[in-house]
Amino acid sequence: MVKASPTLRIHRTIRRRGLTQKEAAALLGVKQPQASLLMRNRSDNFSMARLIDFLTAFGHDVQITVRPTRKQHGALSVAVPG
Repeated sequence: MVKASPTLRIHRTIRRRGLTQKEAAALLGVKQPQASLLMRNRSDNFSMARLIDFLTAFGHDVQITVRPTRKQHGALSVAVPG
């Protein structure tokens, strides 16, 4: 689930820009089959660090926040605005 939001943002960016998979791959520094995986929401093939690299390559700022919790155990959440 953590990788799903960044992958969706990458997918939407590619579609919004009207890029072909080949064009997207060139911008991301990968081969076309990897761009195809992103377009099919196959995030399991990429590390979180790689997805962050893709987002920044498309001009997105990525912010990771770690803060103390008031509970016994912390929680993980991903916020992807509009």
